[in-house]
Amino acid sequence: MGKSNTDGLIHFSKATEIERVGSHTYRANLVDSFCIGTVPNGGYVASCILKAASLHLEKAGQRDVLNAHFQFLNRTEIGPAIIIIEDVKLGRQLSTLHITLYQHALLPTAPWITQGSTRKEVAGYFTMTNLKKERGISLPTGFTLQHPVPAPPRPDFAALREDRDAHWSRYEFPGGSPLSYARCLRNCIYYDPRGGRTTKSVLDKWVRLASGENFTAASLGYVADCWPYVVEAQRPTKKEAAELQSRGETVPFAPGATFWYPTVVLNLEIKKALPEGGLEWLQMRVHSKQIKDGRFDLEVLLLDQDGDLVALSNHVNLILGSERNTADRTRGGDAAKGQLSRI
Repeated sequence: MGKSNTDGLIHFSKATEIERVGSHTYRANLVDSFCIGTVPNGGYVASCILKAASLHLEKAGQRDVLNAHFQFLNRTEIGPAIIIIEDVKLGRQLSTLHITLYQHALLPTAPWITQGSTRKEVAGYFTMTNLKKERGISLPTGFTLQHPVPAPPRPDFAALREDRDAHWSRYEFPGGSPLSYARCLRNCIYYDPRGGRTTKSVLDKWVRLASGENFTAASLGYVADCWPYVVEAQRPTKKEAAELQSRGETVPFAPGATFWYPTVVLNLEIKKALPEGGLEWLQMRVHSKQIKDGRFDLEVLLLDQDGDLVALSNHVNLILGSERNTADRTRGGDAAKGQLSRI
């Protein structure tokens, strides 16, 4: 993927445009440049839904997402999507929404859904509020990114933008990388610690949008899911695989194997309101506690330039061969036979 991160780039704000088409109905259009193979990145889809939720309660003064739970039921695809919102409970301080994103066999007008053919792709529960009106006790906890491993010092951002920082350097995707089919990665520029990682299960990065836009509250869904690649940190080289085999040890997977890491569940908690105009930089720590039997957990911490927590996210992900990404999709009502029928 080299340095041409901006080739064919669609701005995040454009890729997540939401149109209100009814009192509780919204329309999105999922774009190819945010895909992994044929499937839109789960965090990108989550960001589209976050924008719909914010728009839905804008007049009520509760456009901030406090917490969101996403359940990915089927593989999404590029093209139109309809988002339907149910007002579960509307309160003065907190409101609860149930949101469903639909695709396939959509109608051009209300009721939008073709019974027996349209698929429920993503379902979620949201707690909405106004973060700027929050008042109450605040106490220090002593939290830092020093456990379980210390993160390098925060960068000089002017130097980092030019890849001259003493502690962080721009990540370049190697030619022929198994991640090359994940086009969604081109939408961000990533910076890793100089000298490499100290552990394979904890990944530290600084990240900014390749388009030059700032991160907004809606983009936190995408950022939280933009690097679910803890498995790649343990990818053996051909030399390492040969050495393991020569000692009679198990090679975890073939050096050239290409995987897909679909998100099954994503939980997102927003810890603070972003400033007007958003943030250029976010620090990300991705931590996996167990990778076993083709499934792994992710804890994702997002911090701002000052080291303040912006959001927490926890995921359940699967490890599948990339051919499952492009397999024929289950159509219509068959999708209801079981969660994750897309895989």
